[in-house]
Amino acid sequence: CIVLCVVYAILVQCNIHDLLFIDYLYMLSFIKMMITIIKYVPQVHLNYQRKSTVGWNIWNVLLDFSGGLLSLIQLIMDAWDMDDFSAITRNWVKFGLSFVSLFFDIIFIFQHYIIYPTTRPITATPEYDILSGDTREE
Repeated sequence: CIVLCVVYAILVQCNIHDLLFIDYLYMLSFIKMMITIIKYVPQVHLNYQRKSTVGWNIWNVLLDFSGGLLSLIQLIMDAWDMDDFSAITRNWVKFGLSFVSLFFDIIFIFQHYIIYPTTRPITATPEYDILSGDTREE
């Protein structure tokens, strides 16, 4: 992926095949969108597998949620100010990043507070492994 970005940047810089710098930026934004989707899925799966969010900080999710919400609000307010809501569709990666961030953050909040709430912290003991969620019988 990094090699592709470097090669594409060289092609843009050398003006080969009439590639524009904005095309390079769009390619990078698509890569960012894919990385964002990929980074959330394993945590959702791990929380589901463990049936717990113990050891995982919800504050990062709350901050990410506020950032995604503010980014979406900014996009909508810019479109409203220009009286042209096609600005949202022209910048669909920003809209998509906000939507993906909000979507997964809502899943994390739901997992943390509703599906797997903990009333007391779970500590590691010889009978219980926090990471795997397995209990060991001796």
